Amino acid sequence: MDFRDLPDGRLRVTAQQRDHAAAILREAVVDGRLTVEELNARLPTALNAFTREDLYRILDDLVPAAELPAVVAEQVALGDGPGMSWENPLLIRSSWAGHKLEGAWELPPFLEVLGTGWGTVKLDCTHARPLAKVIDVVITGNPSVTIVVPDGWGVDVQQLNISGASGSINSMVPTRPIGPNPRIILRGSTTMTVKVRNPSKWDRRAITAG
Repeated sequence: MDFRDLPDGRLRVTAQQRDHAAAILREAVVDGRLTVEELNARLPTALNAFTREDLYRILDDLVPAAELPAVVAEQVALGDGPGMSWENPLLIRSSWAGHKLEGAWELPPFLEVLGTGWGTVKLDCTHARPLAKVIDVVITGNPSVTIVVPDGWGVDVQQLNISGASGSINSMVPTRPIGPNPRIILRGSTTMTVKVRNPSKWDRRAITAG
């Protein structure tokens, strides 16, 4: 496509337009139009775009040509506060005592797990309300991480780097979700163990008892 034929290609874009383009890319991963590798290649352009033409180039095979200018021009508010943008993730800090999120909680599209004392972080999403179909979780520092997701969710661990002799990844959850269920993408690195699983009978009993 000759992007010079599209209107207002040199107009500067806003933060909302960048986030909207990133959301379109993430939705395309869920429905299988993009691979995770393609998402990783295009996201930096979306989040650092200067002009509409920058966004045209990464969306032209996902949005019909006739709709592309209107889609790029949209000012779609994706929400504010921690976890609602790439630049401002929900930060979960783990000390020696660890950190646990469970029960009914809102799972935003962007989280960062920061381990500062080798403690264990448990993200139990069994009763969480996901706010997006693709959830980015970046792990930094040295936390052990356990992620519990409902049946039918997908968790992609291919972007996660484990270093050190004591580190490992143990996932019992498929990479791709079933139907419209969410998909979690794990990124970053740790020297400790990362476990991904569905709720156990003990988890379900504990939740019922609580």
